[in-house]
Amino acid sequence: MLPAIQLLAAGGGMYVEVFNRVTPLAYNIIKKNKLGETNTYLDGIYFRCTYLTKFESITPVVTALTAHHDIIRFYSLNIKKKYN
Repeated sequence: MLPAIQLLAAGGGMYVEVFNRVTPLAYNIIKKNKLGETNTYLDGIYFRCTYLTKFESITPVVTALTAHHDIIRFYSLNIKKKYN
């Protein structure tokens, strides 16, 4: 499990839905790692995790996703629910 997901649970978050899918990318992504080696990615693993948490818990999760070497790109979206 990704460290970011563990941080989410430690911060009082709750999973609602987890979705995982492997598909070929529309174009190759070339990325250098910290050692300067070049990697070419042909397939992408799309991982969507829907969760409920406090707003303060999101910052450590985003920091962990940025630092993880296996994650090429990520997107975090905050949805506020309106109450009537």
